Amino acid sequence: EPLPAGGDGFNIDRTYYRLDGTEANITEAGQNERYVVVLKVYEQNKWPSRLLITDLLPAGFEIDNPSLVSSAQLSNFSWLAQTDAAHLEFRDDRFVAAFNPNEGDGDRNITLAYVVRAVTPGTYAHPAATVEDMYRPQYSARTASGMMEVKAE
Repeated sequence: EPLPAGGDGFNIDRTYYRLDGTEANITEAGQNERYVVVLKVYEQNKWPSRLLITDLLPAGFEIDNPSLVSSAQLSNFSWLAQTDAAHLEFRDDRFVAAFNPNEGDGDRNITLAYVVRAVTPGTYAHPAATVEDMYRPQYSARTASGMMEVKAE
């Protein structure tokens, strides 16, 4: 059974958008379609923390050019602010970001985005995106996991 969303100390949401800015349902993605993945993390505690956000990609997806997120090609996403991540990784099978929020830093919300392309037709598991406090592992959260399909052109 796919795991439901849940956690303690955090909430995390993952939403997919088409490049025109409309929300996309990727349970049936078209081959060679590009999507913007937006991760929103809400930290419920105000103490200093070291956060690790990991989004495992479905097997039929790959991360597109990471520089697209800050380019004019994403003009429909002007609401996405520049991130102050301590570390970003765009791997073959996952997106990883690390943050060092300080104690009492007013807004403890983080919004991240990256671009993926549906490349390989098939039906795949859609793993959960996760956030965790690296030094307090009991505080973590995940999105729901499920299944998705990449349809051939």
